[in-house]
Amino acid sequence: MAFSRENRLDDATPITREEDLQGYFDGGSKPRERWGIGLEYERVGVFRDSGRAVPYEGPAGVEKILQDLAREGGWTPHEESGRILALFRDGTHVTLEPGAQVELSGAVHRSLASLKEELASFVTAIEEASRPLGIAWLGLGLQPVSSLDEIGWIPKQRYGIMREYLPRRGARAHVMMKQTASIQVNLDYSSEADAADKLRTAMAISPLITALYANSPLTEGRLNGFMSQRAWAWRDTDPDRCGLLPFVFKDGAGFQDYLDYALDVPMFFVVRGDAWMPARGLTFRKFIRKGFEDHRAKLADFELHLSTLFPEVRLKRYLEVRGADSGEPASCLALAALLKGILYDGASRRAAWELVRDMSFRDRERLLDDACRLGPAARLPLPSQRNEGTARGGALARDLLIEIVRLARQGLNNQGCPAEEAHLDLLDRRLGGEGGCPAHRLAADWNGPMGQDARRLVEALSQAALEVG
Repeated sequence: MAFSRENRLDDATPITREEDLQGYFDGGSKPRERWGIGLEYERVGVFRDSGRAVPYEGPAGVEKILQDLAREGGWTPHEESGRILALFRDGTHVTLEPGAQVELSGAVHRSLASLKEELASFVTAIEEASRPLGIAWLGLGLQPVSSLDEIGWIPKQRYGIMREYLPRRGARAHVMMKQTASIQVNLDYSSEADAADKLRTAMAISPLITALYANSPLTEGRLNGFMSQRAWAWRDTDPDRCGLLPFVFKDGAGFQDYLDYALDVPMFFVVRGDAWMPARGLTFRKFIRKGFEDHRAKLADFELHLSTLFPEVRLKRYLEVRGADSGEPASCLALAALLKGILYDGASRRAAWELVRDMSFRDRERLLDDACRLGPAARLPLPSQRNEGTARGGALARDLLIEIVRLARQGLNNQGCPAEEAHLDLLDRRLGGEGGCPAHRLAADWNGPMGQDARRLVEALSQAALEVG
């Protein structure tokens, strides 16, 4: 039986044929008055005296922080094999990435003022539990001092399977898992056509967002030659499930295209009870048709599988825009304001698309690669012909970003949210400064006032990490 708004099936519903999943994404459609915005915000933990990564275990580890928050902060713990791996409170989740990066997985908010309150509460709670242990949480796209081998793995079955699988698909998979941190913004859609339009526009401007938010120029205490080493790690993680998706730029693309993509990506695992079983490269389409050992596909399996797809913009029953390095909390609010202004206003969304519509898919890939290296100094590709009114090939990404921020302001005004424009001031200041992204300033400071001293790096960044804006 296919999904529909009237036919909402539960997690245990068996999936016996691909057609059973038709209509799944329609279930995420919401009228405009119910649209919200959500935030996922990852940060890297370091010791204040050395800048080295904080482990999961030990008397000064992330597990200790979670235990203290559960005991004294009113958070409810989630455990796996007796180890705390997540916390829940009032609709807010605190979760861990594979290398013990801490993530805020926020609730859905109707306004950025409400989102700001949740963000401030998260920052305060983590700071109060961490400072006595000599730990700071930095908004960076990459662990700045510790080597990959120095960073341990958290004891989570999901990540254990990914740890074994992904290096066979990409050379930088473990860098992505253990060292990186990002900001993601989640948004709603009203229909298939609305979702497809937002997905296309968000995917098209994603390389520009990567450039604007580039903030990972340091690896093992040295400049690594990139503005966003985080985004570069994703470029060699798994071509099956990462990167830009060509089909979203086709005329008439819709939910079926994304469903077909999801069905043909190999699964990481099948979960039954507490058992996580490696799927050994089985695609979800084959899982439906043939099963896995003695297990048959269920709705819960499909929803878990969707969470293991990592394109630059991901479709669930909402949209996740995933292309930004982590930064200070004010950067989170600025990104939310930017995407709300562009994607939730039809006029601004159309205008943003017109800026980038004439690029080929190869152009888009090349722009993303160049954004990793150069940030907003990346040059736009030079296609053979551009329509009048679109961006000129050979211009800097910064030029388009200035216009995109302007369109976001216009979009927020059109939505009756002029007060939220103030969050975009940070981006205007960034684009007006040298380099146009945090990584450029950080690299200059590292070789200048910081004197390549990890303690000074932590002092500078940890203070910014407390300022929500």
